Amino acid sequence: MTIRRARLFLSCLLAAYLALALAYGLVNPLFEAPDEHHHYFTAQVIADTWRLPTVLPGDNYNTLTRQEAAQPPLYYILCAWLIAPIDTTAAATQLWFNPFVRLGDASSPANINAFIQTPAFAWPWSGMALAAHLLRAFSALVGVGTLLCIYGSGRLLWPAQPERALLAVAAVAFLPQFGFHHGTITNDVLIIFTASAAIYQLLRLWFDKITMARLFWLGVTIAAAMLSKSAGILLLLYALGFLLALAWRDRNPRLGLISIATLLSLALLLAGWLLWRNWQLYGDPTAANQFIRLAGGDRGYTVSQVLRESGKIWDSLFAVFGWFNVRAPGWLYSVWDILLALAAAGGLLALWRWRAGGGKLRLRPRLPLWMILLAWPLLVYLGMFQFMLKTPAAQGRLLFPALVPLALLLVAGWSQLPAFLHRRPAAAVAPAVGGALLPAFAALTTLYSVTVVIPRAYAPMPAVAELPASAARLEADLGNNITLVAASVDTAAAHPGDWVWLTLYWRAAAPVPASPPPAPEYVINLIGRDFKPVGKLQSYHGAGRQPATLWPVGPVLQERVPVRLDDHAAVPAQVSVYVGLVDAPVTVAIGALKVTPPQWPSFTAPLAQLGDGIYLAQAQVTPTVASPGDALTVIVTWQVTAPPGHDLTTFVHLGDPAQPPLAQGDAPPQDYPTRFWEAGERIPDQYTIHLPSDLPPGRYPVQMGLYDPVTGIRLPVAVDGAPQPHNAFPLGWLEVTP
Repeated sequence: MTIRRARLFLSCLLAAYLALALAYGLVNPLFEAPDEHHHYFTAQVIADTWRLPTVLPGDNYNTLTRQEAAQPPLYYILCAWLIAPIDTTAAATQLWFNPFVRLGDASSPANINAFIQTPAFAWPWSGMALAAHLLRAFSALVGVGTLLCIYGSGRLLWPAQPERALLAVAAVAFLPQFGFHHGTITNDVLIIFTASAAIYQLLRLWFDKITMARLFWLGVTIAAAMLSKSAGILLLLYALGFLLALAWRDRNPRLGLISIATLLSLALLLAGWLLWRNWQLYGDPTAANQFIRLAGGDRGYTVSQVLRESGKIWDSLFAVFGWFNVRAPGWLYSVWDILLALAAAGGLLALWRWRAGGGKLRLRPRLPLWMILLAWPLLVYLGMFQFMLKTPAAQGRLLFPALVPLALLLVAGWSQLPAFLHRRPAAAVAPAVGGALLPAFAALTTLYSVTVVIPRAYAPMPAVAELPASAARLEADLGNNITLVAASVDTAAAHPGDWVWLTLYWRAAAPVPASPPPAPEYVINLIGRDFKPVGKLQSYHGAGRQPATLWPVGPVLQERVPVRLDDHAAVPAQVSVYVGLVDAPVTVAIGALKVTPPQWPSFTAPLAQLGDGIYLAQAQVTPTVASPGDALTVIVTWQVTAPPGHDLTTFVHLGDPAQPPLAQGDAPPQDYPTRFWEAGERIPDQYTIHLPSDLPPGRYPVQMGLYDPVTGIRLPVAVDGAPQPHNAFPLGWLEVTP
C-alpha cells in the first residue's frame, strides 16, 4: 500500500471515529457516564473562579465536584477555557438526580439513569447543556490525537506495511468503549492521549537517535500526563526505564544517564508543583487518599478478592455504558472475544514458526522492544490493581492509557494468521479479509451500540394513538391528575429472582403538580402467597426516566417497566400485581402471573387420581381428635400430568358423603389456581375446616375432591383404578369429643 493511499484510508478512519464519538455524545443523555457531572463541575468551578478547587471543606470547595477536585487539573483548565464564554450561572440548579438509580448494577433494567433529562437539557442547547456538549466534542477531538499516535507507532514498527498501522487504528476507533468514553466529559481522554503520545515518542527514540529536542518534547508530554491524571507518574517511571533499556541496548551509559536526568528534571520542573501541592493539602503527592476517603474509606481487600472482582474489567474494556449499568447483548462481547482469540492464535503461530525454523526459540531483534512495550500495560494494570485493594476501580477504561501497545500487539497477532492477514501466499485474499473483514466486525459492534443499545436504554415513553387488545382497560384515577389508562402483565410465568415485565399506559389529564416534590412517585407491588409482598418497585415514571411532571397533557404514554421477584418468594403461587402512587389511597390491581420453582420435585406414588391428569400425592388431616368449634387443617400435595386448563375448586367435607356436609372448607387451591397448573408440576396445598360449635360428639369421615365451580360437576376420583363413591377421596376419620 502506498503512503498516499494509507493517508487516505487514515483520513477515512479518523472521520468515521469522529462521527461515532460525536454520535455517542448525542445519543447518551447528559451526565450518564461515570462521574461525568463531577468532571463538568470541576471545570465549571475553575471557569467561574480561575482557581483550583479542593476536596477539603472550606474555601473553593464545591460538593458537585466531589473527588474530581483532587484530580490533576490540566484537563479541567482546558475545559474551563472552552466554556468560560458561556453563561452557566444556573447550572447547579438544573441537575435533577434520580434517587432510585442503580449505579454500577447492570442487572437492573429500571432506573439506570442517574439524572432526569429536563427541558433545560433539550435542543437548542444553552447554558450548561451547551457547555457540556461542547466539552463532549472536545473529548472526541482529543481521541483523534490518540488514534494518530497509534498510527504513528504502527508506522515506526512496520515502516513497509502501513496497512498494519491502519488496522491498529481501526481496532481502537471501532472499539465501542473507546467511542463511548470519548463522547463524555472525563479527564481520562487526556491521560489516554498524553500516554499514547509518550509511547510514540519513546518508539521514535528507539528507532532513531536521541536528541535534546526529542527529550524536551517527551518531557513536556509526560509532564502533561502527570497534570492530567495520577497514571502520569507511572508513565514517568516507565519512560525512565525505557531510556535505561535504550542505553543498555546501545551500550552508552553516559547518554542514558544524561537522558534520564534531563527527562526527570523537565517532568518535575513542569509538574512537580502539583505533587507538592497535594502533599501540602492532603498528605499524599497523588491525592489518592482523598479518593479512598470519599469512597467510604480503605476497604482492605485481599489479593484474591481483587482478582475475583477483576472479571468486571474484561467486559467493560469493550462495551459497558452509562454508570457502569448498561450492557450490550452477549453476541457483541463474543465478537471481541473472537477477535482477541484470533490475535492470540496468531501469536502462538508465530512462536511455533520460530521454533520450527531453528529447532529452538530464536529471539528476533524486535522481541526486546515488544517485551518493553508490554511492560507498560502491565504497569498500568498493577497500578489499578493496587488501587482496587483499597477502593472499587474495576473498570476497563482505566487500561486505555496502554492502548498503543495493546493495539499493536493485537495487529501483530492478526498479521501472523495465514490467508487472513497480509502474508503470502494468500496475498490476494489477505488484504480484503484482514484489512476489511476484521475492522468490519469491530465497526458492527460500535454501530450497534450507538444506534441501538444506548438509545434503547434511555428511550422516553412513546405516545400511542391506540391501545392494544392485550391491555386491560382501567381508566383509574390515581390522583395528581394521573390516570392509569390500561395495563398488561407481559410475563405470564416466572421463577424467583426473575424480572416481571409490565406495560402501563398513562395519561395526564392536566399538568401534574410536583406533589410530593420534586415529582410524584409510583409503586408497583407483587403480592404472593398469604398476601405477602414478593417484589416491589418504587420509582419515577418511565422506569425512572420521565417523571409525571414532565408529561404532555392529553396523550397516552406507554411504559415498559420491570419488577424483580424476590429470590426467596414462596412457590408455586399466583402473584398479583398492584399499581398506585406513593402515599396515595388508590391502588389498582392490573393482573397476575404464575411463579414456580426452577425445578419441580420428583413425583411419588399417588394416593388417588382425579380426572384425567391430576393426582393426589399426599394428604394429611390434623388434628385427628378435636372439639366443637375447633379448626381442622388439611395439607395435601397435587401432581399434574395433564393441565386442567381452567379453574377448579377443592371441596373438603366432614360427615357422610351421601348427606349434606356437617362442616366444609371449599376453596380454590391456595394461592395457585388450577388454570396455572402444567404437566410435571408438584404443588403443595392447604385447606381449613371450622367445626360447628354445636357439632355432636362422635366419629366422622373426612373426604375431599375437585369440582368445576361453573357447573358444579365433580372430577372422577379413582384409587388404584377403582372409582370412588360420590367422586370423593376418603382422607380419614375425625374423633369429636365433648
